[in-house]
Amino acid sequence: MFLNPCYTACNRDEERTTTFSENAKQDAMQKERNNMAVFPLREGAASFTGTAKYPSMVMREEGQRKAVVSAVLLVILAFQVVNLPGAFLSYSTTEIGIAVLGLGLCGAAIIFNALGRLTLVSILLIAVVDLGCGLMLLTSPMGLDVADLPVFDVLIVSELIAVSLLPARSVFPVAISNILFIVADLLLQPQTPELKMVLTSNMAYNAIMQPVLLQIVVAGVAYIWVRSALLAIARADRAEEIAELRRREMERARELDLGTEHLSEVLVRAANGDRTVRANLNNENILWRVGNSINLLLTRLRRAGQVEQENQRLREEVIRLTSTLFETRRAVEQASRPSQQT
Repeated sequence: MFLNPCYTACNRDEERTTTFSENAKQDAMQKERNNMAVFPLREGAASFTGTAKYPSMVMREEGQRKAVVSAVLLVILAFQVVNLPGAFLSYSTTEIGIAVLGLGLCGAAIIFNALGRLTLVSILLIAVVDLGCGLMLLTSPMGLDVADLPVFDVLIVSELIAVSLLPARSVFPVAISNILFIVADLLLQPQTPELKMVLTSNMAYNAIMQPVLLQIVVAGVAYIWVRSALLAIARADRAEEIAELRRREMERARELDLGTEHLSEVLVRAANGDRTVRANLNNENILWRVGNSINLLLTRLRRAGQVEQENQRLREEVIRLTSTLFETRRAVEQASRPSQQT
């Protein structure tokens, strides 16, 4: 009968702890779901790929981008180095100047690449290709010739660089600028008789539209392909992030179960009279603050029990002293009665 109140209190504590743990578990799960909802797949994010990215993957993405930029820079630099001896062998000051300008821009790109200015490096690489082709055509001493028309096709390299190193939509401004340059060069630059003959014949439409359509087709296909690849990568990254969040949610639920079981055991032992029991949870556990509060409560209950024991001993001592004093007074009174009778 004596333990019934203790078991009743224990059951109440267990019910309260269970209710609290269930609420805490639900709150933790809701927080994890909210964290998962923070990473929707959206268009037009601020990253270089143009798709939404997760904060945990930003550093990895930047590392991959730097590797791609460095590889493209190495290829363009090698191309310029290979063209430099040919420029010197041609004894053409213009070609030598174009080769040196390309190497200078590549050198500046190397410096900015070391500083982490990847966007500026990408723009410089586009400038190397476009300026090299443009100056080669504009500085032709005999004017624009039929043999120079394939140079317009080389301008698609700048589109490939733009779609690979910059946001995918940047390929369209580069394509438009290339098309405007092609049309302006065909209309304004002096032409050789052979080219004039081609432009006045039935082949004029094909001669003009072939490089223009090539720019449009390459820009559209490259944009579609890159966007599809980036969206697939974004979905894979999001699936990986969701799997990680689910794993963390399971670990958090297991941690809550273990913490709840431990706290319930502590409360049971405390309700059964064990005043030395304490909750032992590390500071990484979600119920750590609850365990500290329970420990503080148990410490105060222990002190209150000690004070109660001291009060009980004091009451017993007062009763004993009162009884002793009463017996002593009674003995004195009994001893004084015979002397009064005498």
